[in-house]
Amino acid sequence: MKKIAVKTTSKNYEIFIGEGLSRKFDFDPIAHKREIFLIIDKNVPEKTIEDLKKNLKSSFPKRIVEKKIFASEKNKNLTYVSKIYDFMLNKKLGRDCLVIGLGGGITCDVAGFISATYLRGVEFLLLPTTLLAQVDASIGGKTGVNHKGFKNMIGAFYQPSLVIVDSSTLKSLPKKEVLCGLVEVIKHGIILDNKFFSWIEKNAINLKKLKISSIEYAIKKSIEIKAKVVSEDEKEKGLRAILNFGHTFGHAIETAGENKLYTHGEAVALGMLAASNLSENISDLSNLEIARIKNLLVKLGIRTSLKKKIDANSLIKLMESDKKKDKGIINFITIEKIGRAKIQKVKDKKLISKVINKTFSYS
Repeated sequence: MKKIAVKTTSKNYEIFIGEGLSRKFDFDPIAHKREIFLIIDKNVPEKTIEDLKKNLKSSFPKRIVEKKIFASEKNKNLTYVSKIYDFMLNKKLGRDCLVIGLGGGITCDVAGFISATYLRGVEFLLLPTTLLAQVDASIGGKTGVNHKGFKNMIGAFYQPSLVIVDSSTLKSLPKKEVLCGLVEVIKHGIILDNKFFSWIEKNAINLKKLKISSIEYAIKKSIEIKAKVVSEDEKEKGLRAILNFGHTFGHAIETAGENKLYTHGEAVALGMLAASNLSENISDLSNLEIARIKNLLVKLGIRTSLKKKIDANSLIKLMESDKKKDKGIINFITIEKIGRAKIQKVKDKKLISKVINKTFSYS
């Protein structure tokens, strides 16, 4: 079992990584004589759920209440969340309850958002079951729901007390979910660690096949990178924004696809390609570096073309509605070279349009 410490202004906590942690992690210090509220993604295999519940019962909590949710972008909103609040109130869950989110990124976001807002804040921990959630959504305390078609427009920074990464849960994932997570792994290498990016290039096939030693190393390294950034800038006032590499374009692509045409990973991968081409224009990123990024995505079988043509002006308007704009100017994360990212404010819409048209073919 591997352990990583996350230190932030509001809370310090630990992340544990290992095989089979759902059934063998020691929950006694946090769960003993507590009311436990499990928020569970319906896609999580029953065996994982039963393993976790059996393990939790061995810590002798007061009671375990569970709620299965349909974790989708469509349901990630205040209307759906209000039904969970009603359920919690009907079960008379108090401020001393412990919320546990079991599932992918949407479940982690919803569980965190509910914990941040129910009775002005209750304690929570996360057991992310998808690669994307394990390396990204469960780390750093960003919680939120979508609003009027825009991703994570309503939310809070609220840190968990614990994150438990059970690598064995990845075995049940569809291929596209694994690829979603690998996009975020690649992103971490691009923005802060050239050596890690090179390691991913060399180990791409093992990662795709979920070879346990390779995937656990990739998870650990990705978490260390994100934890370092979050520790320095918990509430995204500066450095933390570099974690959004590819996301300004990517979120707009997701919205253009009505949050169902593209997976988050597909959209971010396309966004990283566009951000790389933008970096060539304003940060002097070399063609060789751009090619390395695209070639790695192709090697892993990650889509590099649009499924449906998107008008450049329409995409720009969507980006202008995003959280990442500042006084009407769109903030982008660009890279000078693999391993070195920076925040750029871009006013030139003609340049952005040129980059969109250069980057996005469709098939």
